[in-house]
Order: sequence, then structure tokens, then C-alpha cells
Amino acid sequence: MALIGWIIRILAVLFLIRLVLRMFAGAGRRPAAPGPSRTPATREGGHLVRDPHCGTYVPIARALRSGPAADPVYFCSTACRDAWSAARKAG
Repeated sequence: MALIGWIIRILAVLFLIRLVLRMFAGAGRRPAAPGPSRTPATREGGHLVRDPHCGTYVPIARALRSGPAADPVYFCSTACRDAWSAARKAG
């Protein structure tokens, strides 16, 4: 019987420790806005585009643009742009 009493005491202490930790962890959080958010999350760098040569994703604001305005191709660097153009001309 004494063993069961110690087990119950240990479980009660662990429960209290967990309760206190949750209370302090929740103190720094801001309450959530009411209802679901309708606006999509945006990245700091803006929309990402993929370089067709190396496959790197680059923010559209920093990407090099090539081709017609209706169907632009975006690159991460001039080296990738030149290599992609050379590969298209060769093939």
C-alpha cells in the first residue's frame, strides 16, 4: 500500500509541474484573432519563381527576367541565364 501512495504522490507532483510549465509557456503568447483568417500568408521576399536551369527558387523581385512579357522566364543569376540560353541554342 505504501508503494501505491508514493506512486500517486509522484504523479501528482509531475502533474503540477506540467501545469505550471504550461501556464508560463502560454503567458508569452498573444490570443488568436477571432475566426479563421481569410488572407493568405505572404513571404517576406514576395512570390517565388523557379530558375529553369538550376532549379533554385528566387523571390520575383530579385530574379532576372527574360523572354516576352506574356511568357517570362526567371533566373537566379546571369550565369544560369546564359547557360540556359546556350543549352536551348545547342539543342
